[in-house]
Amino acid sequence: MDLEAVENAFRSALHQAGATGLSELLKFEAPDLDHRQVPCPCGHPAQYQALRSKPLLTALGQARVSRPYFLCSHCHAGQFPADVELDIEDTELSPGVRRMQAAVGQEAPFDRGRQQMKLLARLEVTTKAVERTAEAIGENIARGERAAIQRAVQLDLPVIVGEPIPILYIQMDGTGVPVVKKETVGRKGKNDGQPAHTREVNLGCVFTQTKWDEKGYAIRDPDSTTYTGAIETAEEFGKRLYLEAWYRGWSRALKKVVIGDGAEWIWNNANAHFPGAILIVDLYHARQHLWELARKLYPNDQTKQKAWMKTHQQRLLDKGKIGKLVKIGRRSACFKPRCSIRNTNIS
Repeated sequence: MDLEAVENAFRSALHQAGATGLSELLKFEAPDLDHRQVPCPCGHPAQYQALRSKPLLTALGQARVSRPYFLCSHCHAGQFPADVELDIEDTELSPGVRRMQAAVGQEAPFDRGRQQMKLLARLEVTTKAVERTAEAIGENIARGERAAIQRAVQLDLPVIVGEPIPILYIQMDGTGVPVVKKETVGRKGKNDGQPAHTREVNLGCVFTQTKWDEKGYAIRDPDSTTYTGAIETAEEFGKRLYLEAWYRGWSRALKKVVIGDGAEWIWNNANAHFPGAILIVDLYHARQHLWELARKLYPNDQTKQKAWMKTHQQRLLDKGKIGKLVKIGRRSACFKPRCSIRNTNIS
C-alpha cells in the first residue's frame, strides 16, 4: 500500500467535502423588504440589486460565496456588506489563507512560500499572491505601530501595572542594508555627490535581569528579551524603542540601563527618551575603542599595542575600573606630543 498516496487522497476528499459545505454556508439569502437598502459613504442610500457570487480560496480549498449586492443611484458606487463582515472585501482569499500566506511569506522567499502552501495545505497560489498578502498585512501592522508611536509621543499611553522590575535594560544598534535602486531614490550617500546604496536599519531589544553568577556578572533573565526594529531614521527609531520599553514596564523599573556601542545617535536617543538611565558601552565595543586608543598611543608598534591592551584590558576594563582607566589613558596621551584622544571614545 502507498500510504502517502492514500492519506493524500483522503485529505483531498475531506477538503473537497469541507469546501462544498462551506460554500453552502456562504450562500446568503436575499434581504427582506425592510433591509433592502444600506447607507452609502456619499450620504445617500444604496439599494439592493441582486445576489452575486465570487470564488473564494479557503483553507479547505476552492469555495464560492453568494451575497447581496447594493448600488447607490446617486454616486453609482456598489458595495457588498457581507464581504466586510467576512473580511474578504476586495479579495478572493479567505482570512485563513491570508494568514498562511503571511506566515510563509515572512519566513522565506515568496516562491518558497508558494511551494510550502502547496505541500502543506494543498492550496494552489501564485508567488505574487504570497508577496502581496505578506506585504499588505505587514503594512497593516506598520500602520498600527505608527499610531501607537504617535500616542506615545503625545504621552497617551496606558499605565502598565505589575510588580516592580529590579533592572530593565535597553540595547540598540544600527547598520546599513543593501536595497534595490528604487529604494534609495532621493537619498544622500555616505560620500558627497554619491548616491545611497543602503538604507538605515535599526534594531533594539528590551530585557530584564534579577540574578548574578558566582563571579558577579549579570545574568539576563531567560525568555525576557523582546525585539523591535525598522528601516527608519535614528530619530524615528528612538520613539519606537521607547514604546517597546514602556510596554515592558519602563515606569516600574527600579534601575534603568541603556547599552550601546558608543555611537552618538544612541546616546542622543537615550537622553531624549530614557532620561536618567545608566549609559553603558557594551564590553565588545569598549574593547574596540580601547584598541583604537592603543593604536594612537603606539602607532606602527603592534608589540607595544598588545602589551598595553593586555595590561589595561584585563586589569581595568574587564573589571569595571573605568574611572582609573580613563585617567591612565589621558595621562598616557599627554606623553605623546602628536597623539590626541579627543575623538576616541574611552568613557
